[in-house]
Amino acid sequence: MRICKLLFLLLVPLFAECQPSATEQAIRQQLQDYPQSQVQDIYKSFCQDNLGPGHLIPDAEYARNYLKEELAAFREDMDSLRYGAPERRYYPTGDLGNFVRVDLSVVLDGLVSEEELLDAFVRSANEGRTVSPEQWVAKWKDVAGTIRKRFPGIPDAEESLRRIDSLILEGHLILHHSPEFEQAYHPHYRIVTKEIFESELKPLIDR
Repeated sequence: MRICKLLFLLLVPLFAECQPSATEQAIRQQLQDYPQSQVQDIYKSFCQDNLGPGHLIPDAEYARNYLKEELAAFREDMDSLRYGAPERRYYPTGDLGNFVRVDLSVVLDGLVSEEELLDAFVRSANEGRTVSPEQWVAKWKDVAGTIRKRFPGIPDAEESLRRIDSLILEGHLILHHSPEFEQAYHPHYRIVTKEIFESELKPLIDR
């Protein structure tokens, strides 16, 4: 009996070490859903999860005009058959899912009105719970460590990690998607808090 207990105590840490962390699971899921993701796109997802849209929106009219312009460009691309709406209309960010990316096709297809999405986005940007820049940088160091340890096969991973470190040192925390991601997936979305999405938008999209 004592031997069995001893073996159990020895195996528990090994078993726990074999279990993928939430960070690893989130990265693996993104690479499965979006195989063309680069390190920069993983950074962006986790950054959005922690910092939200990345800025306050004191002027809703500016956000409205920008949304109208992007919707018009998206509609033009769809009408010309350059590309269509994605299969997934929404996608959680990072490993916590504090925010959700809501694809603009939900507006073009009449599932959510332009004003409903705009209102959800503005409130999310101004009221969403986020961490401090210092907390985000510390979090990213952990994510970067997971990438180095578990995902060295991502193209140019180490070079990208060094470049992102340099940008962070220069104070640039908000990054765009990589060109590879842009070309493969043509992302058009707005960031909404999980709470607002679950209570207001998801029922409209899934109905």
